[in-house]
Amino acid sequence: MKGLLLHRRVGGLWIASCVFFVLCCGRAVAADTVSRGNSAMLTGKVSDASGLSVEGAMVFIYSSPAVRQSADFMSAPTEKDGIYRLLLPPGRYWAVARLKKSIGFGPLMPGDKHSGEPVEVDLAMEKEVTLDFTVVDLKEAMNLREKTREVAVRLTGRIVDGKGTPLAGVYAVAGRREKVSGVPEYLSAWSDADGRYTLYVTKGKYHLGSAAAFPPGETYVAGPAVTVDGDKAGMDIVRDVRKGR
Repeated sequence: MKGLLLHRRVGGLWIASCVFFVLCCGRAVAADTVSRGNSAMLTGKVSDASGLSVEGAMVFIYSSPAVRQSADFMSAPTEKDGIYRLLLPPGRYWAVARLKKSIGFGPLMPGDKHSGEPVEVDLAMEKEVTLDFTVVDLKEAMNLREKTREVAVRLTGRIVDGKGTPLAGVYAVAGRREKVSGVPEYLSAWSDADGRYTLYVTKGKYHLGSAAAFPPGETYVAGPAVTVDGDKAGMDIVRDVRKGR
């Protein structure tokens, strides 16, 4: 018998309860504190971009696609095998995996890993659903297409709308081409409440822009090209939603 830790947000507080389950013919069956007839099992593995198991990652469960807020449920941290298990009430959810330096919900920072946009999953009563995640380091994700030994330089600034209003929870993106498809070459963590971002790139010429989703998708169009030859501050990015940026 193994222990399963279930975290749930109740009245703004996280409540942890230990739920025990037994493996029967390869199937996880809920017991003890959660009624078998009123629950569903979500399980899977969290891996990195190389396919290796990730220890310490957590899976966050939301009742809507809006994942830049406190989660409705969250798993216990994964162990060395990268496996997570969650007993949940049947329903429709959106799930993401993250490996954060800090505990629980909060802005993604350089060094944190995440799985990108939320994955929709439908959980039926007394059913088990397997959902695997791949998490990527935000700084490592800067350049998945080509590896480089060049020293990264830092760009800082704000992401604002057309009226100059700061935008929080938005990614700064840099690419050598104006049109971006799939995972961008360089990606920041979420902008903070003042719209401020930090983006690491190597020296060169880039199109700077922003994206509300990860990956941005084929509709993303970056801004004018700029030459980066060292650390630069005050590199504000105007997000024009009419152009899909």
